[in-house]
Amino acid sequence: MDRDAEHPSSATGKTGADVLDGILSNPKRWLSLMGLLAGLSGLVMLVMLAFTRLFGVETKEVRFGGTDTHILFSSVEKRSGKEEYIVIVNPQGWQKVDIKVQPGDRLSFSANGKVCIDLNDILEKVDRRLKYEDEYAKKLGIRRNDPSEKRVPEDFFSDDERKSLVLNRPWVDPGGFDLNHYEPSFQSRRSRYLLPDANAAGLIAAIEGGSVVMPVRSDAFFVGRSKEDYAVSQGGWLWFTVNDVQYSDPNNSNLFYNDNIGLFWVRVVVKRG
Repeated sequence: MDRDAEHPSSATGKTGADVLDGILSNPKRWLSLMGLLAGLSGLVMLVMLAFTRLFGVETKEVRFGGTDTHILFSSVEKRSGKEEYIVIVNPQGWQKVDIKVQPGDRLSFSANGKVCIDLNDILEKVDRRLKYEDEYAKKLGIRRNDPSEKRVPEDFFSDDERKSLVLNRPWVDPGGFDLNHYEPSFQSRRSRYLLPDANAAGLIAAIEGGSVVMPVRSDAFFVGRSKEDYAVSQGGWLWFTVNDVQYSDPNNSNLFYNDNIGLFWVRVVVKRG
């Protein structure tokens, strides 16, 4: 008889319920699991404590998961009408944060971090560099695992090869990059950026009253590395994203944001009107 027929689990593997049952029925495994969870919780608490000590703020919200992932810290000065927030912004599309503003409020922003809005370009350039390395190693007999070998392939790359390894859309800070120096894949696509006249990949904010799923182009304004004393004209929730191509299909509006990586962190100061 087939051994797998006698023991079906050996063919199909353990289910999640089997694993959980094994952990719960074994005190040592249960204690190990609890220790792991406690360690992870402790790590999160240490990160939160570091932020609160570093920026002098109190924790208001912590949320993980999906495109809305962000960590939000806040500090409120009583009687002054001044609030400060630190927000982690991912570049995969519009992200709503738990900051509600009213007409007459004034906002100031300062931001840092790095993003790249073309992961495919990074992967292509890495593959190309590895190809060049293999070619020169074979051509010149450069030994990979010989500690006495002093040559490396990149020392022999031609000028054209070096230029071919430069990213078309680079890693940038919240100021973004000028499309005059890094052209879009198609010139006709340039006008389809969220803010066509602003730097690509730069930090953008919007205030939206909650009547739509996400802000529209007319709600958006460029933040970049910093923006001071922005006057709120309409009340609503604060949103963030980066300046990238907007796809016309509302069911797949983040099509050109899906290959974005990195993050920005933003300090937001709200002075209540």
